Amino acid sequence: MIKILSPIAIGITELLNIENMKSKVLITIILISMFALSYSAYSQSRKTQEFTSKSRKAKKSFKRAITFFDAKQYKDAIYEIQDALKYDSNFVEAYLMAGQIYSETNRNKKSLYYYRKASIVNPDFYPDVFITLSVMEMKLGMYKEALADMQVYDAHPNKNSRFQPTVDAGIERAEFGKWNMEHPVDYDPKNIGISVNSRNDEYVNTVNTEENRVIFTRKSPKNNRTREQRNAEEEDFYQSVRQYSNNDWNIARRMSSIFNTSGNEGAMNISPDQTKMVFTACYRNDGRGRCDIYISEKRGKTWSMPRNIGAPVNTGNWESNPCLSSDGKTLYFVRRKGRGNSDIYTAELLADGKFGNVKNLGEIINTDGSEMTPFIHADGRTLYFASNGHIGMGGMDLFMSRKDSNGMWGPVINLGYPINDFENQMGIIINAKGDMAYISSDMKEGFGGYDIYYFELYDDARPVQVNYMKGLVADKDSRKSLEANFKLYDLNTNTLIVESNSDARDGSFLVTIPNNAELGLYVSRKGYLDFSENFKVGKGHSSIKPFLKNVYLQKIDLNKKVILKNIFFASLSYELEPQSFIELEKINDFLALNSNVRIEIGGHTDNVGSNSENMTLSTKRANAVYEYLINNLKVDSKQITYKGYGENEPVTNNETEQGRMLNRRTEIKIIDIK
Repeated sequence: MIKILSPIAIGITELLNIENMKSKVLITIILISMFALSYSAYSQSRKTQEFTSKSRKAKKSFKRAITFFDAKQYKDAIYEIQDALKYDSNFVEAYLMAGQIYSETNRNKKSLYYYRKASIVNPDFYPDVFITLSVMEMKLGMYKEALADMQVYDAHPNKNSRFQPTVDAGIERAEFGKWNMEHPVDYDPKNIGISVNSRNDEYVNTVNTEENRVIFTRKSPKNNRTREQRNAEEEDFYQSVRQYSNNDWNIARRMSSIFNTSGNEGAMNISPDQTKMVFTACYRNDGRGRCDIYISEKRGKTWSMPRNIGAPVNTGNWESNPCLSSDGKTLYFVRRKGRGNSDIYTAELLADGKFGNVKNLGEIINTDGSEMTPFIHADGRTLYFASNGHIGMGGMDLFMSRKDSNGMWGPVINLGYPINDFENQMGIIINAKGDMAYISSDMKEGFGGYDIYYFELYDDARPVQVNYMKGLVADKDSRKSLEANFKLYDLNTNTLIVESNSDARDGSFLVTIPNNAELGLYVSRKGYLDFSENFKVGKGHSSIKPFLKNVYLQKIDLNKKVILKNIFFASLSYELEPQSFIELEKINDFLALNSNVRIEIGGHTDNVGSNSENMTLSTKRANAVYEYLINNLKVDSKQITYKGYGENEPVTNNETEQGRMLNRRTEIKIIDIK
């Protein structure tokens, strides 16, 4: 069972209060309406002395109960009601008042007992009690009973027509809950362990791509000296690293003070490439609203001082629950404004390095209720979130939706029972591989309060399989690690999949890549020749065993060459294939970044055919690249020339198809440096 998470740990102090109220609002409206009508009868009875009971002693006790109830002296009122029921066990008004009192004092099982007794002893005295019973039963997970009571009311000849929308919604929700309990999904949560969890509350925030580091929020008592603050609590970020030797988690340590302040922080998320970190903080001096989103960026092994991400993401309203896409270019977050109490929004990373172009995620995802805790998986297509607006088991349920090839969100799917139950489910994190989920829960077998649990996610709820590429960028000659920009494109659609930088300290990078796509890799750094590569990665590469790719950049120097591996021609043709256009744009970018160099485009062939035919073909191919750069990309002709070499400069022998393929190539050569 997953219950309500810490307010600041997910950055929704006020929204949680709203959700608690909303989960009670339906039952409260019904109870108030019911009692208003019933109490009107009681008031009239004071004059007419007309009650369903014929017992003088029972009516006398009940009148005293009304007086105590008016004064909110519930304990005394219950005492008198119990007396009344001793004298008349069929006194329906007494049962109804007892149900109301226990409901107002949050003793729901007692309340349910007395309302049930009222419905049994006199089902026609106040038919609306069946709605009350149904709503309370759904709050306790008694969906079968809730459905039966709502259907009894719906069929009652004296039902109140103004409650019909409530009845219709109640029947739908009760049927949904009943069906899901009869068809449970696989769910076997396990405690992550005492190295991470403590007697305090822990709330999972993020698990890194390689699944060897977990970051979470811990709520613990403050070390206060004043009597007034003795019971105050603070929430800070902690992290634990998994040991490779035995796969156990190390003792969790408090994170740096640049993230943890004297205030409360929560809902941290780190991009899969480990270069950006976002989190929620409330009531800070630099805040624009009550809760804002903050961002930090990694350079080498150091995180920058977190800064308010600013407008237009943060407003005078309330923003929280940030989550970055796999390429770090899309920010998902929650704003308390829009179609409901809170909606999920996105913001895009702009050319100036700021997030803008804020958009509501739309009516497929957002409802008139509240949507919270978005988590976009590394596949870039599968979104998990919590909502009370979509039909579910209780207050807040966990849902998922997949984005199609046109960028449209598909149907919202409830994750099912017992992942969802009649309590509030507020958030879920899915590992990079897509087979394991992490939640926070106050299960009885925990170490105290809320603990972090993990469980194997059933197949239908898993994200689309993705692969991972891991490697480093270094100088070709010295092998010194380099920070460089790398971009990964889908060559078939010419769309950018990932853009990031290798680590300035060790040159390392780790990125997500789609399965079985034709990929083009481009790595660049000022003062170096660009690197390009094309490849396809099939199944079998995960965050645990990524596709390995080391990139060695060649410094710009006279006569240095680099092969353009993403320039494509049809067989025996010099017409450029569309997959070549990205590479051509990168040549343009290289020349703009290194305006002091002059290059030669060189065309090369294998030895199939005559020497003269190959020379002609290679020259025409080199010229095709030259013409495209001059005419389409407006490259200065003074920076570029071309030449065909035919079969005269092979890089390997032509005895195999593999060798001939390597010899058929287009190159850049540095011919002048100013």
